[in-house]
Amino acid sequence: MATHKFNSTWIAKLPYSSKREVYIDSNKNTQFANCDFLLVVGAKTKTAYLRHRPQINGKTKEVWKKIGDAVVMDLKVLTNEYTKMVMAIKTNESPLLSAKKIRNVTLGHLIDFYLSENNPTDIANLLRFKKQKVNNHQNVSDLVCLEQDVFTIKDILKPDVAKGSLYVANQKREFIQRVWNYAHDENREYNQVLKTTTNPAAFSMKKWCNFSKKASTVHLPKEEYVEFFKAIDSIPRSDFRDLLYMFLFTGQHPYSEVAQMRWDQLKEVEGQMWWIMEEGFHKTGSMHSFPLHPMAMDIINKYKDSDEVYVFKNVHSLKHGLHNKDTFKNILRGLRKTHDITWDIRCLRASFITCISQLMPTYRPGVLTNQAGQTITERHYMRGDITYYDFKVDMINEYMNLIQDKLNEVSK
Repeated sequence: MATHKFNSTWIAKLPYSSKREVYIDSNKNTQFANCDFLLVVGAKTKTAYLRHRPQINGKTKEVWKKIGDAVVMDLKVLTNEYTKMVMAIKTNESPLLSAKKIRNVTLGHLIDFYLSENNPTDIANLLRFKKQKVNNHQNVSDLVCLEQDVFTIKDILKPDVAKGSLYVANQKREFIQRVWNYAHDENREYNQVLKTTTNPAAFSMKKWCNFSKKASTVHLPKEEYVEFFKAIDSIPRSDFRDLLYMFLFTGQHPYSEVAQMRWDQLKEVEGQMWWIMEEGFHKTGSMHSFPLHPMAMDIINKYKDSDEVYVFKNVHSLKHGLHNKDTFKNILRGLRKTHDITWDIRCLRASFITCISQLMPTYRPGVLTNQAGQTITERHYMRGDITYYDFKVDMINEYMNLIQDKLNEVSK
């Protein structure tokens, strides 16, 4: 990274680069603690970013937020947007700045802080819940934390419980429980507020309304792959079709992994392409390597010029930079009407695991999905150097041969 005083003339004359170049603005008016104003120059783009580096548990976490196209937008506009974003970050970091007094911290503050530090796959549902009306005169986001107890939280959930939407009610309870615990553990000032009371959403749904979460029994057996492909091919948008294929081809988590795949995670070793997921990229927290079959690479290569960072950037939406659950829920609703499908997105991962385990008795799909057990062999295959991953390649090749056979049946 190079440091330079940004100005409009310099940006206009700055040459494009086939190798991504990053510049940091050294102007005094963009200097803020833990925040930088960046210009990322690629082969065809010049894009302004805010880089935020918060300290969490003594470790620095780096978060990049896109501001806009530096070719299309004036530098003054970009700088103003950068400043607004920094102020929003600083406000979220300090409830005293936004609420003036500790006793006025709201659930909205907790949700905003949680979202500013994380990129959850259910962000759309969280934002929708934040705007839910309570008693017809205020939103959930307006509820003052110190005034909440188990009974006020139940009042929020009662309309869904009355309709029989127990899963939705429990999801909202978990939202409150999650953001409350996160703010308590990760923000010193919020901790001062929340440590004086217990988490009001930490009650038993089983005791209250006899609701228990159960694992989904929905499954897509390989015998139904042909119908799956026919249904997917009926979807008008090619990017949706490609992602649904990738969910089945890779068996990785759809939104937290496949939808967030980055170009810098792809690596070729001795002719084999690998998707190297770094520690912290997924739920298990450990590094994970997955072999990419040529059929998967055919899909990936279609998106080389779409974005400099993410492979499957949602270029059709200004609201959602990456594809999310809501988008595919709508797709599935349509397919249930047109093709009478019974599968959902999550069961594509389960189908991947089940299908591979049926190919040969020695195959362990857990080493491909990062769900291996504790045997020495599985630890070796998952944690060892990439040169030891022949076992993974053999499994994925056998699996994709089966996929190709099913696709040939569709084309007949």
